[in-house]
Amino acid sequence: MGKPGTIAVWIVGIVLVAILAAMVWQHLRYQDARRNAVHDLQDAFHSSAVLHGVLFLKLAPDTDLFDAMRALRAATDALPGARTVYAGKVAMNGLASSQMVEALGEDVDWDAVALVQFDDRGGYDRWRGDEAVRAAMRGFETTYTHGMQRAALANLGLVQAFLFSRVMQAVTFQPSVLPFEPAPPDAVQVATNEQRATMLEERELGREAVFVANLIKTGTPEEATADARYSGAMMAAMARGGHGPLHMGTAVTLEGDASFDRVAFVYYPGVQYFHDLTGSTFFRNIIGDKRLGDTQSTVTVPILHLL
Repeated sequence: MGKPGTIAVWIVGIVLVAILAAMVWQHLRYQDARRNAVHDLQDAFHSSAVLHGVLFLKLAPDTDLFDAMRALRAATDALPGARTVYAGKVAMNGLASSQMVEALGEDVDWDAVALVQFDDRGGYDRWRGDEAVRAAMRGFETTYTHGMQRAALANLGLVQAFLFSRVMQAVTFQPSVLPFEPAPPDAVQVATNEQRATMLEERELGREAVFVANLIKTGTPEEATADARYSGAMMAAMARGGHGPLHMGTAVTLEGDASFDRVAFVYYPGVQYFHDLTGSTFFRNIIGDKRLGDTQSTVTVPILHLL
């Protein structure tokens, strides 16, 4: 038999290799969802100077969504220092920002959301002034852009936090919320049944993924405490279901005066899954704690691979 010290070294080594293998598996699992379900082209690593623009877009009358989005992507990707990372068709206009409603003069029914990466703030300014981009933007009646400063390492670490959460759920024998139990008709609703039914019309495009674009402004300390309870419950469910935020970052005001603290793009594995989640007892038991100073939450299905 080996010496006790040697055996201990082997055990530690095996444990470390197992942990590393699990972390690699977790990264590849979420990366596969990013590329093949969400059709999101974000690189895992990027410069800290990179700025992302979150575009909310409403079509001009008699304009085809795919034609307009295809023109915008072509103009954007032709410009040095700019790249379309994600494009989505709106499946449900969820929570409307009071700041955006005030700035735009109405609660806009958005048709599409895009996420564009710029090398830096100067790249965004050049993009806004580019003639080809301006021409493509004429395909939209109303637009609004908010910025996101995205930390690459923090986003990579978030995926690993889901792995840790899932392991803790397993070793502490926490009960699963899956499959979701439908809530009774009189339960609290985050969206009307009509809105949720409309979302199901996007089953084909959203068969494998729903991507929810969120602009988030933190509320009062009391609201923040309540929202932390909601977020904790949702993050635990995401860890169990193998989904969650694929982009999180600090919000940056690029136009107007609307001020937010964070931006998050959250992946769910399909329209049907998201429909069942928002209509579940689990979700409606926690949604009352979702309390923010202001938020824009827009549900989309991926279309970048079709442009």
